[in-house]
This record gives sequence, structure tokens and C-alpha cells, in this order.
Amino acid sequence: MPSRGLERNLMRRIWHHRSAALIGILIGSLLAVVTYLAALTGGTAGSFIHFYYIPIVLASYWLGDLGGIVTSCAAALLAALLPLREGVRQPTADIVIRGTLFYFIGLFTARLFAQLQERREDATSLLEVSRSVTSSLRVTEVLRMITETAVKITAAKASSIRLLNRKRDELTAAASYGLSLDYLAKGPVRLSESPLDQEALSGRTVVILDVARDPRFRYREEATSEGLVSLLTLPLRRGEDIFGVLRVYSGSRHLWSRRERRLLQAFADQAAIAIHNARLHEDLRRSYWETVSALSRAIEAKDPHTLGHSERVTDYALQLGRALELSADKMELLRFAATLHDVGKIGLSDQSLARVGHLDMTDEVLVRMHPLIGISILQPVEFLAPTLEGVRYHHERWDGKGYPEGSAGEDIPLLARVLAVANMYDNLRTGSPGRGGLSEQEAAQALRRATGRELDPEMVPVFLRALGHDTAARLAPKPAKAPPGES
Repeated sequence: MPSRGLERNLMRRIWHHRSAALIGILIGSLLAVVTYLAALTGGTAGSFIHFYYIPIVLASYWLGDLGGIVTSCAAALLAALLPLREGVRQPTADIVIRGTLFYFIGLFTARLFAQLQERREDATSLLEVSRSVTSSLRVTEVLRMITETAVKITAAKASSIRLLNRKRDELTAAASYGLSLDYLAKGPVRLSESPLDQEALSGRTVVILDVARDPRFRYREEATSEGLVSLLTLPLRRGEDIFGVLRVYSGSRHLWSRRERRLLQAFADQAAIAIHNARLHEDLRRSYWETVSALSRAIEAKDPHTLGHSERVTDYALQLGRALELSADKMELLRFAATLHDVGKIGLSDQSLARVGHLDMTDEVLVRMHPLIGISILQPVEFLAPTLEGVRYHHERWDGKGYPEGSAGEDIPLLARVLAVANMYDNLRTGSPGRGGLSEQEAAQALRRATGRELDPEMVPVFLRALGHDTAARLAPKPAKAPPGES
């Protein structure tokens, strides 16, 4: 029984053949109509003789070179037969000139439409790549799409993008398509050993017809084993800055056309834009992160005992996030939410933070309000908006007895449930001025006891499996030697 893919391909072929047959019938009908009208209105001397251009142009558009040529020849033959209806013999020169003109119009129109179709496909490909560049700031994703599109549009075998590491004076693979892991395992390319890349980084497009015979290409044996023959290398540049190369490989000897070079250079320019945007984005995120970390440390400095709490909770939360296979976007949100989960404590008194002795009612209310205080602080910062759920609900309990809203079960947002596990584990291991910290085994047992009451029952086993003892021992501070209390 054929697969769905084969069925779809079969249906496409049937539809294509039916469409071609219908178009052929339409073109033939138009030729017949024009011939009939021309015969009624003076034959080749009448105005209707010029209407032969209509089926010729339509056939060239719908059926390409072959359709246009066949239709032009048919039109020329029918036009030559028109005078015979009245017993008039048409001069041979007129027949040849008209046939040549019809043939030229058919061929020229077909080629023109083919070029327009190529330009449309090129524009569509560039638009898709441009959308990817503008919609995603993850440079690896954008570069992978560029290499894949470069292969598909030029019918090449493989493509790769290598970025320049100026400190090490080498080109490192950033993305590839169609290349095996064995070929990529040859590692970075040192510029001092690659005249090809030196030439490309000087701003020139380099074409190699056969990499196995060109001394400028260093990995000739590996390329031959990979089935790579011809190579086109273009510089990645933005303004005067050249910071990498786009390579496109063919599986047979191939002389790259002007259209292919133009299109691939456009891809290289898009890659350069993507890299530039991603670097700006990373610089901006780094600035945000440094500001957030500084704010977190400033809050923890009010109580030296909690110094490093946010950093440890962030590390624990990220370990759990990886074990849960959260997306890259979710992991980034989790990172910010974990770092800022206690930002609301800036509104608490030193006594409330230290938790020495029994808190009065005012301090107790403020402690329970610190997630909402944190939300009010972070709300004006637009880029932190997706993290607010984690900050707001990280003290909610699975059984609904937490604060500030008493949410329960899966009504608690995912990021908040992750933070609750990480936060409790660090509090158990660290202790407080009134309570010594627990050992790894004791903290793990405490988490298990809290499963289904305070914590999501599915997350605790995942967290304990993900948390290696070496990592736990490295991150957790030494237990404080003090009587019991709560952080």
C-alpha cells in the first residue's frame, strides 16, 4: 500500500498532466478561432492575423520554451495555409519572415517568463530568510536556515557558514547543511594554512572548480571522501567588517552562474545581518542581566546570611529546567525569574529578613506580600514582563495553602513550580540564623515529604535525579551551626 507521501506525489503528477492537457486544448482552440476569424477577414492581409500572438504568449507562459516554440510553429503553418483557401500562393519570403517572427516571439516570451519566475523564486527565498532574520534573534537558527536555503535554491550538495575568531586566527563552523559529522569533525580552519579563506576574507568571491586539485583548498582528501567537487566561497560582511565566510559545495563540476552568485551573496548579506543583530541582542541581554544581578545582590546584602541565595536558586532551577527539556526561550525566562524571585524583599525590614524570633503581624504580612512587592517593582520593565508569573507565584503550594493568592495544582504557572522546588532546596541546605542547614540526603528527604503538599509531585523526582551530588556539594554553602529556625 503506497504511503501518503507517494500518494500526494502521484496526485500532483496527475494534476500536472491534466493541467497541461487542458492548457494544450485551450491553446489549440485559440489557434483555431484566430485562424477562422483571419480567414473571414482577409487572411494574412487582415488585422486578425496579429491575434496569433495571444496563444503564442499564453503557451510560452504556461508551457515554457517547448510550448511556445510548438505554438509559434503551428501559428506560422496555419498562417501560411490561409491564402490557399482563396487559391492564392503566398510568397515564400513572407512565410519565412512570419514564421521567424512567431518563433522569436514564442522563444523570447518563454525565456522572459522563465527569468521572471526565477526572480520571483529568488525574491521568495530572500523574503523567507529576511523574515527569519527579523523574527528570530537566535543566530544558530537563522544561520541554519540560510545554509539550507542556499543548498535548495542552487541545487548544491552542501553549505556551511564559518565565523572568524580573530584571537585564534581561525574560522569556526557556525552552521551547516548537507555535511556529515565526520567532515565537520576536522575542526576549525586556521587562516595561516588556508589561502582560500585568506582570499575570501579580503572581500573576494572565490570559485574552485575541483577542490581535489586546487592547492588553495586544504582538506582535499576529506572533501573527496565527502563527495564534494566544486566550491563557491563568499565573504560575510557588514560595511567594512568581514567576519566569516559562506561556503556552498556542489557534488559535481559546476561553474556558478551569475544568478547563483547574486543570490548567494544576498544570503551572505542576510547572514551578516543576522549575526550583527544577534550580537547586539546578546550585548543588550548581557547588560540587562548584569543590572538584574546587581539588583539581586544589593537586596541580599541587607542580610549577609542570604548572600548568594538567588544565584544558587538560579542554578538549581536551570538544572531542573534542562531535565524537564524546557525550550531555550523558557530557560531564559526561568533564569531571570529565578534571579529576581526575591526582589520584593527590598521592602522588608532587616528584622523580617533576618527572621530572628517571632515576627509581629505587620512583618508577617510584609513577608507574605513580598512577591507582590516584587511584581510592582518589575512591572515597568517591559522585557521582564514574561518573568512576572514566576516571581508572583513561587511561594504558592501544590495543596493551595501558599501565598499570595492560594493557587493550587497546575493553576500555578510552570516557572513558579520550578522555582518553588529550587527555592525550597536551597533554603533547606542553607538554613538560617535560627536553624542549621541540612545535608544533601536530609534535604532530599525533606523534598520528598513536601511532594504533593507544597511541591509539584512530578518535579521533585526529576529534580533529585538531575541534581548530582558533586554539583550539590559545590553549590550549597556549609551548614550554619545555629539552632533551628526558618529562612
